Amino acid sequence: MAADPKPTRKKRRRSQREPEVYYVVAIEGWDWSYSLSLNTDRKAVDPYHEFRHLQVRGRLLHPKGLRTDRIALTFLPSRDLEAERRKALRPLLIGTLDGHGDEITGLFSVPEDALPPILQMMAADRFKFFMAHGTPFSHRRATLAGFRLEMKLDPDDLPEGVELPG
Repeated sequence: MAADPKPTRKKRRRSQREPEVYYVVAIEGWDWSYSLSLNTDRKAVDPYHEFRHLQVRGRLLHPKGLRTDRIALTFLPSRDLEAERRKALRPLLIGTLDGHGDEITGLFSVPEDALPPILQMMAADRFKFFMAHGTPFSHRRATLAGFRLEMKLDPDDLPEGVELPG
């Protein structure tokens, strides 16, 4: 008697990893906002509600071909990103870009202690570029794995196809 054939399993197809996209922005301006108020929540942990954020505006240099090249990036300080607290985190992304409306908007958390030097560099008009890497836009959204603010970009450090103005 012949042995019964073993049941075959369908091989799982691994989803192909999306190619990484670099987003390069020429910084054209910035705004800083701050507010402090009493926290009137019923079970407030903190008696104050504090809100601070940095908004950077610019022109998207790369990738080309998106609906707009206008971009506004918002950086919010986060206590969760303090050195000791963040060790327990398992982040999936560092920020997002959304392509709804007349401009692309970005949202990023930064460690609270990083905000003062970033503001000093912005006030001195030293940061000229924002560069990030992440997924391509899909359904008008991209998730980012990293970003940096730069005074200048070396053409040798840029991904293929990125050209600097001037």
